[in-house]
Amino acid sequence: MTDKLFQNEHEIQEMIDADNKVKEDIIAKHNEDIKVMDSLIYSLNAYIIRFGRTSNIHDECMDLKSQVKRNRDHLKSWIDLI
Repeated sequence: MTDKLFQNEHEIQEMIDADNKVKEDIIAKHNEDIKVMDSLIYSLNAYIIRFGRTSNIHDECMDLKSQVKRNRDHLKSWIDLI
């Protein structure tokens, strides 16, 4: 009985470890996605500062920056739930 209990506990721990590995892999992938989004936001800021309102796409850049920030924040929130 004790051996069977020990075996079950060992199997449960293996499942937990496998689940944690999957979570770590998912978080790592999405952290890379967040880095790309941060880079895009930085680049859009640089463009907006450099060319200002005289740019014909200033408003579109502002809108895109806002959308990317929302996506990034949503992804960060989702990662926190994992």
